Amino acid sequence: MALLAEQREMTVKELCAALYTSPATIRRDLSELEQRGLLRRSFGGAVLTECYTDQLPLQIRRAAHIAEKKRIALKAVRHIAPGDTVFLDASSTTYFLSEHLSKIPELTVITNNPHLCTVLASQQIRTLCTGGEMLHASVALVGREAEHFVGGFSANACFFSARGFAENEASDSSKAERDIKIAMLERSKHHFFLCDSSKIGQQYAFRIGNADRFDEIIDES
Repeated sequence: MALLAEQREMTVKELCAALYTSPATIRRDLSELEQRGLLRRSFGGAVLTECYTDQLPLQIRRAAHIAEKKRIALKAVRHIAPGDTVFLDASSTTYFLSEHLSKIPELTVITNNPHLCTVLASQQIRTLCTGGEMLHASVALVGREAEHFVGGFSANACFFSARGFAENEASDSSKAERDIKIAMLERSKHHFFLCDSSKIGQQYAFRIGNADRFDEIIDES
């Protein structure tokens, strides 16, 4: 599923080569995934279903474009100073920032990703997690409670990502996730949009903001 998240469509032969397994195993797995509504079998391969591409679970998004996201995280961490308070949204890209934060003294992180909160707390990083309703696929806390929690803070910076960036504007496929990102942006001094190249040219229904309001768009280049 992570490979299909990147390629959208692959043949059985391509999947066999990428996963080092037999055609029979691939076909059996594709049949099971099709029954679950995650993909559609095509002649000789498979295509992600359109409804699924709009709401990819976090585990799959995290497994896609890993090298790019790690390069983005290395660039993003340079904007965090000792003593800062920062917002990290529940995107898969911000997760990779957690690998670089333990050496920043007196850092406070506020996030709506309970899994990320656990990872940061295990590194003895002061971490606050919003309340709210859990979106199970994206492992994100959203809703009025989450937005109200965010509204009680003033952060040095917000690091966030989105599903797409087109016509100089970031957008998302989930209104609830869009709303919590906007709440974080409104309560932070600096805004850093983490955007790998797979998002370029992709446009979704819910607008987050124009690039002019961001301090920097951080990509993998």
